[in-house]
This record gives sequence, structure tokens and C-alpha cells, in this order.
Amino acid sequence: MGVLFFTDFGGTLTIPTTKNPIDQEKLHRKSMEIAPQAPGIVPFLEDEVVNFEAESASYQAGEQDNAQFTPFRLKQGVYGQRQADVQMIRVKIPGGIITADALDGMGVIAENFAPLGKGHVTTRQNIQFHHIPLPQCPEVLRFLGSFGLSSREACGNTVRNVIGSPTAGVCSEEVFDPTPYLVAYVRFGVRHPITQGFPRKFKTAFTGCDDHDHVAAAVQDLTYVSQVREIDGLTQKGFRIHVGGGTSIMPRLAKPLYDFIPEKDYLRLALAIWTVFNNAETLRKNRMMARLKVLIDRIGLDAFRDLVEVELENIGPIDPEALMKADKLYDETPPEIVGTASKGQNGGGEYSRWKDTNVLAQRQNGYYIVYIKPTRGDITGDQFKGLADIARRFGGGQVRATQEQNVALRWVPEGSLHDLWDALKAIGLAESGAHSITNIVSCPGTDSCKLGITASMGLAKAVKEEVESWDGLLEDEGVQKIRIKMSGCPNGCGLHHIANIGFHGAAVKGP
Repeated sequence: MGVLFFTDFGGTLTIPTTKNPIDQEKLHRKSMEIAPQAPGIVPFLEDEVVNFEAESASYQAGEQDNAQFTPFRLKQGVYGQRQADVQMIRVKIPGGIITADALDGMGVIAENFAPLGKGHVTTRQNIQFHHIPLPQCPEVLRFLGSFGLSSREACGNTVRNVIGSPTAGVCSEEVFDPTPYLVAYVRFGVRHPITQGFPRKFKTAFTGCDDHDHVAAAVQDLTYVSQVREIDGLTQKGFRIHVGGGTSIMPRLAKPLYDFIPEKDYLRLALAIWTVFNNAETLRKNRMMARLKVLIDRIGLDAFRDLVEVELENIGPIDPEALMKADKLYDETPPEIVGTASKGQNGGGEYSRWKDTNVLAQRQNGYYIVYIKPTRGDITGDQFKGLADIARRFGGGQVRATQEQNVALRWVPEGSLHDLWDALKAIGLAESGAHSITNIVSCPGTDSCKLGITASMGLAKAVKEEVESWDGLLEDEGVQKIRIKMSGCPNGCGLHHIANIGFHGAAVKGP
């Protein structure tokens, strides 16, 4: 059984009944109302944690089974592990944007709630904390909300974390920075009645760069690419739209849906696409074949576009401006450039190697973006806190998680690079080779995931050690450009499909 909601947009949505059902329309309205004043991109709602406590208590008392509790739990970003009685909490990081205060807070979580004392950067720019007992999860969710973060809809059949480029706003080739549009999209979609029970998960990315890709644009369900057009002598912003990409057992590259959608229509288009996807009942017959790419394969891109345009006719204007407002959430305060220190010009081979591989000039003269390379995406409590201090001292007051499981620090003055390297070295995060063959990407695999078939993290460690033993071969430019990624199962969380060398866990029957 479920609760049937009639939406304002011509569709219906059935949500599994819980012990303490929430009016999803009311919840979404409340979320939208507080979004412009919220301390985070995804507004925190205490009502959700109260309901989570009640549902968890009901589940632990045996009043509901796992099949009832799981869909509810996943929408809160709490994911069951292969180990009994512990959970993974997936922190949703839209655009990968993490403030210094949030880094400090995640350091506290790593030290006080995660038994292994660390968090893990994912290939969707989330941060995951593992092995947390279910009774402690509400406390963690409240703590996340206190510094502007949320796990809401980081899991489940919802709009998952929205990917943004770590170079957004600082890339010299960017058409325009789509970050405010990404923020409005996230806020519009979270808790929306139509996004709560999709046939399967829905993945989105925004990029401002038309000639290079930092967001795995081709393997998303929906990708917005910044465009500008001259119309009646006026420059108009908008987006090129790609749909239907994905990895897993049926990898597909996204297809171009529209060459240009004006900015005023981009949320209307999102709602239309969500509605078509949500109403595709044929997708609900087999969870393994329930992604948007399957629908487009079945009916064709032209027929899919026709369905979207029918929905667009029924959707009125949606103004994103109020939802773009986010006081100091994605505004950075660059340090003053006071000259180039001589120390920044040298420092020996180790420093020079790091500078060559991890440092890129921004379009703003005198400033650099620095890529920080945690080991297999893992960051300890001390390192979170160290990064918070580094972000305040050397950058614009925040960092950005990347799909390569790195962290990008922006707005670093050239004269501060060597001092920054010293600070990173002190917390064990000064490894060179970001964006090189040694930056091996891996999902957690059987370390924690129920779906994992193989120990992908262990393989990543072994492969990295082997690659680093190649000595002179690593100096070859072609070898450096090789990318190695691995997933513990065919689902592709490690993005092995888009690597030069990709591994995925599999099982075969013996003779």
C-alpha cells in the first residue's frame, strides 16, 4: 500500500506508507520558502529528523520490516551496509561545494561517529561516513544541518547529488558560471512530490565549459551545458541539453535533446523531463532496467522529446531567481595578492613535481586552483580540520570535491603555493599526480557496500603501488595521461566505463 498524491503538474505519485507519513507537498513548500535564507544549499528540516527517529524506532521494534523501512531510510541519505547493524551516511554536496565550517564539522563526524575515523569522497562529489549505528544517525543528520549540509535524497530513487565543475567561475574557457542555476535546480528538486518515487535514480550535471568536460557529462541522465545566443541584439543565457546517459550494465552516452533552452525555461524543462520519467510505468516492472536511458532506447529520442514538449505545455513559468540566492554559500573571498614570494619559485624536486601536476592557473590573474589528492578518496578527521584551516588561510574559504575523488582549493595566490604545500605536507595531503595515472579512482566495494562483489579498494591500493614502481616509465607523457578506475560491481560507481583502463567486480559460476 501507499499514499497517492495528486500533484499540481498533471501527474500522480505513490509513496510507500510509513508509520508517520509526511505531507510531501507541504514539506516541499516549506523547503522552498526557507531556501533563500537557509545556511546550506539543501535546507535542513527538523521535521524530517523527528520522523526519521520515529521510523527507526518502529523498525528496530519490529513493527515494520526492511522492505517498508528501506525506501524511507534511503531518501534520508542513510544506506545499509553489508555489515550488520551499521549504516553509511551519504552527505549530499551539490556542485562539490564545501565551506571551511563544513570541513570542520565533517572532521568532528569522522572523529566521533565513524569508527574508522574518516570520510570518503565519492565520484558524485558526495562525502560518505561508514559504520554508523542506526540509533546515532539522527544526531549526525542534525549536526550536518548545523553547518549547512544535508543527506536528504543522496540515496534512493530521487534526484541524486548534482555534479558541478571544480573550475566553475575560474576557468578561462567557461561560457558562464552555472553554479547559481545548479543551486536553484537542487533546491527546486529536493523534496518535490514528483521526485520522491522515480522508477530509479536520476543523475544531473551542470557545466559552464563547452569544449572540455569536468563533469562526466556524457553519462548523466540530464546535463546542462552553458550557452549564449544573440537574440535581437541582446545576449541571452541558456543551456544545451543532453539526456539519457548512464553506466552500469547498459552503458549509454547521453544524446542531445535541445541545442538551446533559455535560462527562463531550464527548470520548466527539468520538471517536464522528471514527469515523463516518473510516468513511464513500463520502467517500474524491472528495477534493473528502470533508468531514463532505457526509456529513450525503447521509444527513441524524438518520441521522448515529443513527450517532454507535451508536459511543457502544461507547466507555467518557474522563476529560479529566489532559489539562486544563497548568502555566502558559493561566494569566495580571495586572499589579497601581495607579491610573489621567492620561496614560491623553487623548493626542490618534490615540490616542483607537485606544482607541475596539481596546480593550474585560474582565469583571474595571479590566482591558482590546487588539486589535493587524498589516498583513494579517504580523508581523516584531522585532515578535514586541516583542510578547513588551509581553505581559510590560503584560498577563498571553501573547497570543491571532484569526481576524481580529489579536493580542489581555489583562489590561491602564486606567492602562497609553497607555504600551502608545506601545510598540506603536514597533514599528509601533499601527494603529486592529480589527474595522472597514479590518481586511481575506486568505489568502496566490499569494504562496506552490500552490492560489492570484489574488494575494489584493495585492488586500487595494489595497482597504485605497482604503477608507482615503474620509475622512468612514469615520466612518459602518454603514460601519465592514462586513467584507471574501478568498481566493486558492474553498477559503475567507480566510473570504470569512462576510464582508459577500467575494472569492475563480477562473479561467474564454476564448472
